Parts: sequence; structure tokens; C-alpha cells
Amino acid sequence: MRDVEGKVAFITGGASGIGFGMARTFLAAGMKVVMADISEANLADAARQLEGSNQAYHFMRLDVTDREAMAAAADEAEQLFGAVHLLCNNAGIGYAEPMTTAGYGSWDKMFAINVGGVINGIVTFVPRIRAHGEGGHIVNTASIAGILPLPDNGGIYSGSKFAVRGISESLRLALAPHGVGVSTLFPGLTRSRIMESLPEGEDDELSLGFAEAHRYAMDPLDLGRAVLDAVRDNKPFIIAHPEFREEMKELHDELMDAIRDDLPMDPRRAEFEMTRRNFITELKRNAGD
Repeated sequence: MRDVEGKVAFITGGASGIGFGMARTFLAAGMKVVMADISEANLADAARQLEGSNQAYHFMRLDVTDREAMAAAADEAEQLFGAVHLLCNNAGIGYAEPMTTAGYGSWDKMFAINVGGVINGIVTFVPRIRAHGEGGHIVNTASIAGILPLPDNGGIYSGSKFAVRGISESLRLALAPHGVGVSTLFPGLTRSRIMESLPEGEDDELSLGFAEAHRYAMDPLDLGRAVLDAVRDNKPFIIAHPEFREEMKELHDELMDAIRDDLPMDPRRAEFEMTRRNFITELKRNAGD
């Protein structure tokens, strides 16, 4: 999607933080943007910030866990601006109880929004993007915690973001033959309202450190520009926070060191895996990787 001017973007969680940063970046590039958000306060605040602009945008309230509402939102976007080309599954929450003590409710809520919202966006929009035949792109917001796991208090969140990563990478392979790109966004600390989901009195070391570090978080507009660059270049991954470079390399080395070469392996098994690898390689080539 090299030429984005005049194209239509639909962003969930689009009225604040990362989503609004993407929206403002896309608008500046000449796109038409639908910002969907569950928070009336966020929608009102974003509307005030864009008031007086002659750019093409539209706000709507949307609960990404509501599948009928997602379909209605897609209909509304198409009626207003025409076919959607860029889908950003960005809505998410950041807090849950510690995974070692949490009940089903905490797990269900986190996965319903962070993973279910992405699934609902895919199921609703992918057939429409394929059908209009004009190409397109999907950006799924994971987190650096979808690569580098968090401990107890962030464990449920991290699990949900690992799921988004896996869905996105497979979807990229699946959609490559149809001219639709997929990128996974792995943000680190970025200025947003995620701290508002942190309960009062939460005083564990990780939560307090996160709150302090959030004061120095990345500007969402900077991250939005990184997203737009990735869409234009059809990049599979968006990692705009270089402070994770060494930690990611350490994780890679740990994985490679874990491979054992001393166990028996039937050559026919190796042959099958080589066939699978060649198939994946061809799909990646089609995706531009």
C-alpha cells in the first residue's frame, strides 16, 4: 500500500494513545480515517483536538467484543467513506490480576478484548478487503510483551499479546497471495491512557516502576509515523523502541542454545520439515519478506 492518499483506515481504540497517534499520522498523509473507541470521554477529547480540521475523519463508539456492533461499524465506515483499505486492530487493555492468583474473569476479560477484538476485526473486515480487490493492509497491535514475557502481574497481558503475534504472522502468510499485507506492532512504553486501567493502591514494584517510566514514554505521533512507514513498505514487524534490542538478541540466543542435536532424527521427518519450510519461504517471498 505504497500510495495511501485517499485510502480509508479503520482504527479500533482510535481516540487516544497509540490509536490516535496513528489516526493523526494517517490524516496528515491524506487518508480518510474512522476512529472507533469504547470511551465516550476519549472520543470527545479526540474530537476537540481535531476540531476545525478540514481532514476526512469520523468517530464512532465501538465495543470490539461485540461482533454485531463490529459488523455495523464496518457498514457505517463503508457508507461514509467507501471501501476500507487499512484495518488497525489496536484496542486493548493493560491490566489484570497476577496470573498465579487470577480467576477466570480476569483471563476472560483480557483475552476477550486483546485477542477477541483482533479476531472480530479480522473476521469482519478481511472478507471485505479481499472482495473490493484494491489491496490493503492490516496492523495488529501486540506489545513488546508479546516477544519478551512479563512476570506475574503482567502474565495474562503478555499471554494475550503473544496470541496476537501468532495470529498476525500466520495471517500475513495467508493474505500475501491476495495482495493484502499484515504487520504486527510491538510497542514499548508509549504515552497513552493505559495507566487509567491500573487500580488505585497498586503498589508492587513492577507497577510502580511502570508508572514512573511512563512519564518518559514515546510520543504516539512518532509511533504513528513508524506504523505508516511499515504499511507503505509492507513490513511484517514494527518495533520502534530500540531499548529492547539487546534483550531480544539474548532471547534469540537462548532459543538457539536450547536446540539439541544429540537425539535421533528420522531423515523422513527432516524431509517433511524441509518441504514445509520451502512452502513457508515461498509464501514469505510473495509477502515481500
